[in-house]
Amino acid sequence: MKKLAAVAALIVASAGTLLANGQAFFMAPSRGPVELVYFARVKDARTGRPIQKKPYVTIVDPFSGIVIPFQGDAPGHFRSPDIGAAILEVSSRPIDTKQMEIMVTAAGYKTIKIGYVPRQSKGAVELNVKMEPKTITDSTGASAPIAAESQPAAPGGGSTSPADSAKPTFFLLAACFGLAAISAVVRTVGRPESTAR
Repeated sequence: MKKLAAVAALIVASAGTLLANGQAFFMAPSRGPVELVYFARVKDARTGRPIQKKPYVTIVDPFSGIVIPFQGDAPGHFRSPDIGAAILEVSSRPIDTKQMEIMVTAAGYKTIKIGYVPRQSKGAVELNVKMEPKTITDSTGASAPIAAESQPAAPGGGSTSPADSAKPTFFLLAACFGLAAISAVVRTVGRPESTAR
């Protein structure tokens, strides 16, 4: 009876957290209200159903130079970190969502760049993300991604157009590793040798 009561108390205590596939999803940060976050359920453009792959998302603010890569969960959900707070930490200017670049990639789907980012610059903003499955010609590299004009789909959402987000991510990772290697070499070269033993 005590075990049952303990389990019931645990369930009631964690009832405030919304769960998706056993993982915390859309949880508010513990530091108060969010400044600006993006979230979406990524759907297959042909079937209209959520994709069953983890989407990889990269959000870039060219003005402040902030690049935020993150991953969603297996049924195609994603929720960004607090983009607005990150931008306001390095810049005092208001957030310009027209400048934002949001790229989404998933295994088996064409990489897309969200062409319409809603103008809302505070709070949680839902995006409308639909990804085209790759065809055999796409996986062999025979065709290049084509940028399509995007138009707003519905209030609070955005339509998508193809883009390639893998190259900026790999360049960013390579630059980070290069800087780490250079700093390690500089630390060891600049040390005076110890003569006392």
